[in-house]
Amino acid sequence: MWQIVEKRNIITDWFLWHYVTALKDIFLKWKNILRFNLDYFSIPFLLETLFSPWRRYKISYGRGFDIGRFAEAIFFNAFSRFMGMIVRFSVICIGVVLQIFVFIIGFFVFLFWIALPFLILIGGVVSLIWIISI
Repeated sequence: MWQIVEKRNIITDWFLWHYVTALKDIFLKWKNILRFNLDYFSIPFLLETLFSPWRRYKISYGRGFDIGRFAEAIFFNAFSRFMGMIVRFSVICIGVVLQIFVFIIGFFVFLFWIALPFLILIGGVVSLIWIISI
């Protein structure tokens, strides 16, 4: 039996793939990488716990009132919170810098993909002109 084959043009199929399907895939992958980077560095969680003690190290104030024990607990707990803040802030800064870097790289990949057929066409024309001029 004869099968009915749908008449399709390879140029329109390529055009639809390049400018619709592939662009949508690039955008989704870019979004996934940005989301992964945000989760990998735990930026929202680190912002919530920015002033928490480092590794939950705390000294109890103890029972009763002992000025030495009280001062030791205050200074150690403050130092533990300060260390936690420094480490968390550093990780947040690294994550934000990488997030910006991934965003910029993804934007340029997106623009490059849009311009790629024109760049190939221009390169072909320039190379033909160069070959003819030799």
